[in-house]
Amino acid sequence: MDQQQQQGSGGHKPMVRIASILYFMGSSMLVQFTTKAIFTTYQFHFPLTVALLQMTFISIVTFIVAKPEVSLGLFKSLAPLAVINVLNVVSGLVGTGGLNVPMFIALRRFTLLFTILLERFWLKKTHDWPTLSAMGIMIGGALIAALTDMTFSLYGYSAVLCNDVLTSLYLIMVKNAPVTRGLTTTRMLFYNSTMSIPLLLFAMYSRNELGRLSTAPQLQNPEFVVVLFLASALGLSINHSTFICTRINEPLMTSVAGNLKNAVMTVVGAFAFPDFVFDPANTLGLTLSMTGAIWYATRSALKARQKTMKDTLLQQQPVIGKDRMRKLSGTSQDDIQPIILQGRNDSLEMRMTQNQPFSPE
Repeated sequence: MDQQQQQGSGGHKPMVRIASILYFMGSSMLVQFTTKAIFTTYQFHFPLTVALLQMTFISIVTFIVAKPEVSLGLFKSLAPLAVINVLNVVSGLVGTGGLNVPMFIALRRFTLLFTILLERFWLKKTHDWPTLSAMGIMIGGALIAALTDMTFSLYGYSAVLCNDVLTSLYLIMVKNAPVTRGLTTTRMLFYNSTMSIPLLLFAMYSRNELGRLSTAPQLQNPEFVVVLFLASALGLSINHSTFICTRINEPLMTSVAGNLKNAVMTVVGAFAFPDFVFDPANTLGLTLSMTGAIWYATRSALKARQKTMKDTLLQQQPVIGKDRMRKLSGTSQDDIQPIILQGRNDSLEMRMTQNQPFSPE
């Protein structure tokens, strides 16, 4: 898998892309429902502790599996990515605990807007009107849902919007930062998580979370300890699946995959947790946002499939002589003329079959 990731997103078959998306969606759903239960059901309001446990678990497991060579130079080069990762994880955990699941999901769709803006102004990448239309429907629905939210929380909204910006930045850095191109997914996770641990410890010390943690009554509950361990272990799955999905696809597609996953979570979360208050306008906004996400994801998957089929056909059968000459670039000068003539003959035969006049190239 690591060798495939390094080929870039253009060389993967549709089934590989779909598998990476499903892996990312499944991991993300599991970790979000688990952390939501920790913060809402068990009332364990220590997001930095949860993040620290997740990063520690990832660091230990990836070191055992990959036994990566420790390089001080790589630690320095990956430091900005590690800082973004810590801020992203913590803001996501705070947002998960501060909002009901449907509203958290609706606001997470702004990740698409920030991803498109960053790609436009940082990578100079443009998007066609169907992409922008789908994004507009998603964002419009999220805005309607936000304006009619009966459980508004400024703290939760701020955390989720920060999480959106940081997620977009993180995805684009993973895909495009030069320092990440020579690293396997496992090594990248090891360096990222290991550098995150001291940053999280410093943040916990600054907020006195370590001192307050010792008096948390939830730690005496064996059931809660099991759920906390699951949340820590699932942190590895969501980070690994994010790397895999982003490297095989595009950052924007990973964002949309997250929104498709959120469509399922919206329905389940509204009934699974007691902090959602039903409102018709709010439900309409959530439905619109969900529709836009499904539209874009379906269109992106079809485009990827068409591109792969086209590339495969061109590799199997060059069309005319010039394409064959390029494909056989190692051919000697004496052999070039016969190749051109053969290509012209093929072109003539093809045009005669179609009853079209032949014109010299």
